Amino acid sequence: MQNLLYIRLRAVNRDLKFDREYIIELGSDLFKHWYVVVTFGRYTAWGTSRTKTFDTREEACAFINSGLRRRLSSPKRIGCCYQIISFNAKDDILASINDTIMGRFSWFENEQNRSHCKKMLNY
Repeated sequence: MQNLLYIRLRAVNRDLKFDREYIIELGSDLFKHWYVVVTFGRYTAWGTSRTKTFDTREEACAFINSGLRRRLSSPKRIGCCYQIISFNAKDDILASINDTIMGRFSWFENEQNRSHCKKMLNY
């Protein structure tokens, strides 16, 4: 299996005692099938993972974009926004991920992660 995209998001609201994590991984297997693994749950705890397979990269990226759009609506649903903790992607995959969606996420407090992610996304 080859991992081509890794996005890790975190939502924190200390007043509501809310600390959640959302991880998206994109890859392809030996048979050229595409898979997306979505892991979510409490931060620092074992999360729930779901794996979905796709025939084409475009279908997989559309699924990822819809999941990211859903995370952007989190302030209305859960009272806090998701922030990017880490991001890693191959150059050809970056073209398939919607830049306007990724640009709307804020960066987590850690300056090292922020500069690495901005460099990857050319911000």
